[in-house]
Amino acid sequence: MALTSPTLRPMGARARRWAQAHLLGLLTLGAALGAALPGHAASTVLADQAPSAALGRPLPFTIYLPDGYEKAQQPYPVVYLLHGAGGDENEWRTKGGAVETLDGLIKRGLIRPSVVVMPTAGPASWWADGAAEKAGTAIMNELLPYVEARYRVQKERSGRAIGGLSMGGYGALNLSLRHPQKFCGAAVISPAIYDPLPPETSAARRTPQFVRNGQFDPDTWKALNYPAALDAYRAGTVRVPMWIVSGDHDFLGIAPMSANLFWRLHQIQPRQVELRVIDGDHEWLVFRDALPDALQYVDQACRKGS
Repeated sequence: MALTSPTLRPMGARARRWAQAHLLGLLTLGAALGAALPGHAASTVLADQAPSAALGRPLPFTIYLPDGYEKAQQPYPVVYLLHGAGGDENEWRTKGGAVETLDGLIKRGLIRPSVVVMPTAGPASWWADGAAEKAGTAIMNELLPYVEARYRVQKERSGRAIGGLSMGGYGALNLSLRHPQKFCGAAVISPAIYDPLPPETSAARRTPQFVRNGQFDPDTWKALNYPAALDAYRAGTVRVPMWIVSGDHDFLGIAPMSANLFWRLHQIQPRQVELRVIDGDHEWLVFRDALPDALQYVDQACRKGS
């Protein structure tokens, strides 16, 4: 009997994303099994919380300490990694594969051993001083000093970066534009930076941070969104290198918003802003795929600025 070769068909986007998810699961399992082997380098992940007068409650965070942290004497670079709407301090770890990504990048020498802080100011804080809570103040004036007093991290701007996804991308961008003297790099992943206003499907429409008199307030949104910070940022002398990335099929329209952000920043800092549009929607496969390149960019930017 003659054997015939099967017909090969290109893999569709849905099948490709399934295959990527399956592979990521296998890699995560392999990393977990490898960490259990004798002599295998292992990072540490801890839970902590910073007191917060601005919020009126503790501010929880998960912190990643690289292998060797306990024995080393030198302070480490620190990255603040912000979650999206509805998330918490564990989301980057449980859904985003942040621990496995960090372990792999550090082991391969692609980034410096770093401490990574994954905080939460609530599932709908937007990392801003909004109509309901002062989440921005809590991060800048309470979380950063707490981490720098309790953990062996660098206290200079050249050792402090920030990043986030969706709502966290909004937060990372806005905090770095409003406090450029604090951050040496920013990773802005699928940022929910709708201009002029968020779509009806956005969680921003329903969060108390942008609600006044019982309904979404456009003026509050505009006052807190990044365009309101650009004039002061442009007038200053300190620039924060930015890595911007979005999925091309993002159902919230974030890809064109990211391109617009890139062009606005390009007018201010043409050599210190990058844009990537990758395959995918507003989903964890995109966020996970974006994280390694984002971390490498901010690490390199901070090294150059140090």
